[in-house]
Amino acid sequence: MSIEEFQQHEFFKHVSPDAISHYINNYDSPLYLYSKRIVTHAYTKLRKGLPSNFEIFYAQKSNPNKNILRHLNSLGVGCDTASLGEMDAALNAGFTADRIMFTGPAKREAELRYAVENNLLSINVESIQELMLVNEIAQEYDKEQNILVRINPLYETGETTKIIGGTGVSKFGIDIEDIDEFFAALKKTTNVALKGIHIFNSSQILDWEKIYNNTKNVIDTAIKLSCNYTFEVTHIDLGGGFGIPYSAEEKPLDITRLGDELFKLVDSEEYKGFLDGVDLIFEPGRFLSGHSGIYLFKVLYTKTSRGKNILLTDGGIHHLLRPALIGTGHPVVNITAYYEKRTTKSNYMVAGPLCTSLDCFGEEICLTESKPGDILAVLNAGAYGFTESMPLFLSHPPAKEKFID
Repeated sequence: MSIEEFQQHEFFKHVSPDAISHYINNYDSPLYLYSKRIVTHAYTKLRKGLPSNFEIFYAQKSNPNKNILRHLNSLGVGCDTASLGEMDAALNAGFTADRIMFTGPAKREAELRYAVENNLLSINVESIQELMLVNEIAQEYDKEQNILVRINPLYETGETTKIIGGTGVSKFGIDIEDIDEFFAALKKTTNVALKGIHIFNSSQILDWEKIYNNTKNVIDTAIKLSCNYTFEVTHIDLGGGFGIPYSAEEKPLDITRLGDELFKLVDSEEYKGFLDGVDLIFEPGRFLSGHSGIYLFKVLYTKTSRGKNILLTDGGIHHLLRPALIGTGHPVVNITAYYEKRTTKSNYMVAGPLCTSLDCFGEEICLTESKPGDILAVLNAGAYGFTESMPLFLSHPPAKEKFID
């Protein structure tokens, strides 16, 4: 990463050098830094860009840090959850039950009970067996539980790395070809109320047009199903998939253009009548939290192996797994060298302390000339960083987390 790219990165544009240097000068172990200001900036950009009838629910799985949750709740965001732990964290962070949705392909009975007991906005049902279990639990509590049906459609947005999984075999949702069976089963229930549909079929999309087309497809699906099976749609969960750039070659998602086209869509004669009174829900995670975090770690040793320069560090994939897990290359910068105004650059393998060759952030990372004691930063680490780590491997201490207010 060049000095210019470093200076223009969202984190360093919004966080003061003094705040960063404090943690550099007082470094004692690998650390995630999160910026409240950047979370606010990301949310404000998205909220201003989208039509008012689009709701924003934070996909907590991207980063469940309690301070981030509390801050997003204060901004008026809802919360998309995928476990009992996430539901509990959302409630503890101040989200009201009518601003929490529960999604996931294999929900345990205890989790469903928790959702019903706490009167969550919706349980997004992903199989017929789950539908019947939700109905049984709601009967037991003498309640009517609102649900959405999650559908595995025959279209997708076009993710470049398989995270959600495209249009083929999927553990998520009910295949659209089998939807007759779902509605036949729904007729046998007494304590659930179908309020709409949920489709989340792609991730890390940077092309506004792909998100727009997918949104239109989901709304069309809701219209078709509501006509064919005669039920009132009050909520359509459109999923997430809003990406952030990880390299200089990637361009940011054009939220302004997306919002302009979505406004035309929902205000058109074709859709306006159906969508009046319908809550359209996007559930971004990475877009809201990704740029807000950096992961700081220290160079312990330098060495060469058969002509390759290697930096051995105190941080590794036990703290930040995603680069090794799915091959997402995060920008890395030597912050110490930046503050010391060093200019010479070299390519390095940056590798951590774990006894596996998988523990590597990259084999050809261009950094300002680095030496033991330097503090490196992995950028765009606010999403799927700490929460996706594997801290028990080799019993190293977990990374710390700090929220900069």
